[in-house]
Amino acid sequence: MYRVLDDEREQTRLGFRLDQTGRLDDANAEATLDALRRMKAIAADLGAGALRTIATAALREAENGPQFVDLARERIGLEIEVISPEEEAELALRSVRQHFGLDRPTAIVDIGGGSMEVVFTTAGSIDRIHSLPLGAVRLTERFVHSDPVSESDWRALRAGIDRELKDTLRKPVSATSDMIGSGGTFTTVARMAMRDRRGERGPVQGYSMSRAEFEHQVRRLREAPLAQRRNIPGLSPNRADIILAGATTVSLLARRLDVERILINDLGVRDGLLLDMISRESGDAGGQAPWAGNV
Repeated sequence: MYRVLDDEREQTRLGFRLDQTGRLDDANAEATLDALRRMKAIAADLGAGALRTIATAALREAENGPQFVDLARERIGLEIEVISPEEEAELALRSVRQHFGLDRPTAIVDIGGGSMEVVFTTAGSIDRIHSLPLGAVRLTERFVHSDPVSESDWRALRAGIDRELKDTLRKPVSATSDMIGSGGTFTTVARMAMRDRRGERGPVQGYSMSRAEFEHQVRRLREAPLAQRRNIPGLSPNRADIILAGATTVSLLARRLDVERILINDLGVRDGLLLDMISRESGDAGGQAPWAGNV
């Protein structure tokens, strides 16, 4: 394992309007490059000897994704690996294997801004991997055009998610009673539930929710206009506009799979990447710590 010296996150929405234009937005791309520059400086100050930066759906899909990779190399000296959906899902699985028991059939889900990866496992082994264009930012831009969310937008959002799940996702061979989820949607809903249920704050790693409890939080989000959502305890204001779409996706997936329990893996793909780096170094990084970044 490893010890965390610093944990920095910045939401730049690199995939803003990508669904409509097919390209990275110039302003958001610049904000992301600035964030990467700051993250690299922090890593250097902490003595990181190995840097690895990966990118997922936004750079996989964007017409100008290769140009962004070139700019990161030229301006910052970072080599960005654009990983496949299968590699992204396997990193999420690697993290789950480290922190959770996988003795029964499980759905491992990672949801970001542009896509959702779903891994079905039996006894810890991969049965099947699916990547679906059901990210929280993408769905919000496509279906949510009103505040508070109108009935027509709500129906369109649910219908769009249901259609993608039906067309793309084959149910697992074995019944899947557990879902283990990573990404901002899962952690945000878990923080809301913790504050709502027990008035508690703190880490959500390993937090367990019933499907009914998760669906209760979705209804709560559905009923609240954006200004009210920004003030919900446990919900970061900069995620308030996209959380409903992400949470609705998870809720409908859990219902389709007949999941009983949702467990939170706050560590996710970045943790899987660090574990992979440590494995590649065979526990010997020359006394210097690795640093991993996920765009």
